Amino acid sequence: MYIEFSEEQRMLKESAEKYLNENYEFEARQKIVKSDSNYCSTQWQTFADLGWLAMTFAEEAGGFGGGALETMLLSEQLGVNLVVEPYFETVVFGGQLISAGASDEIKSRYLDALISGHCQVAFAWSETKHHHAMSDVAMAASVSGDSILVNGSKTVVLNGAAADVVLVLLRTAGERGQSDGLSLVLVDADAEGCVRRSYKTYDGRNAAEFSFSNVNVPLANVLGVQGSAMELLAPVVHRGILSLCAEAVGAMSALVDATVDYTKQRKQFGRSISQFQVLRHRMADMFIALELCRSLMLATAWKLDHNDADAELTLAALKAKVASAGKFIAHNAIQLHGGIGTTDELKIGHYFKRIAAINSQFGSRDFHLARFAQLSQK
Repeated sequence: MYIEFSEEQRMLKESAEKYLNENYEFEARQKIVKSDSNYCSTQWQTFADLGWLAMTFAEEAGGFGGGALETMLLSEQLGVNLVVEPYFETVVFGGQLISAGASDEIKSRYLDALISGHCQVAFAWSETKHHHAMSDVAMAASVSGDSILVNGSKTVVLNGAAADVVLVLLRTAGERGQSDGLSLVLVDADAEGCVRRSYKTYDGRNAAEFSFSNVNVPLANVLGVQGSAMELLAPVVHRGILSLCAEAVGAMSALVDATVDYTKQRKQFGRSISQFQVLRHRMADMFIALELCRSLMLATAWKLDHNDADAELTLAALKAKVASAGKFIAHNAIQLHGGIGTTDELKIGHYFKRIAAINSQFGSRDFHLARFAQLSQK
């Protein structure tokens, strides 16, 4: 499959690469990670000014009508530069859910603010003792008249520390594990009865635990059709997984480049270790694994944009491949750097952590291999 980018897509890739390389230094990123801040507000506002936050929304919503390919191109550059600002959580996931399922009133209240950089979103679906399946939700809510009473808790809510609103996946019918009966509700993060405990994740980002005690939410805050949240979630989850995989591919690409450069500089027995044949073979294997992931990623993005019949099958293959290749490349990068690769002062260990975190989101390698087998049989 040959995919030729449009002029606009090439400009997006080149401009994102240029801006981040020149303005998102690793040292500044580390200061953000180690501070009490959850992200850099100046960088986030610049992302908005550059149009990155508006890029994938429909034109009638104030966006530029971009799709999966645009999401992939930008996410890859975010991965190369270890960006901690919550593009995935706020735009790719939360924003797209609001755009796809919210009423006009909710859209006008939140989308403009999101696109301009003044609103952040988090998606709360994970619970204790949960599995990777999105339907593995037990938290229930009772519907009374024109409102929903929310009680329960959610765990590992990414960007939960900085979010202004939280999209909560809960049950208005059915039992845990059933796809039917799930509803997606928009809750103000500072609503009465909503308590969050924020913390840093080990890859330098932020998350929170949320507890809801008799939180009264208007029925108008339900996204899509009550009890049918999976229909709304499916396409957004697919693009979200693509975004995470693209970010991992960006991180893998940076690891390969950094490792090749390091082996040219480090000398052993009077010559650079890049001249040792066994290490050349190791780096060649890393490069091949990276390019296989990139090819599969491009095919997946194209299929999602064109609603191809086997888009979901290809996506499952991509997530599984990225998990195995990411682990292989990250481990070898650390081994070829030696002990310095695990220090906080070098990027290598931070890429390792980010790839590991991505591999655990929305299904592990084994989960997606099983999903691939299941879809193949159909």
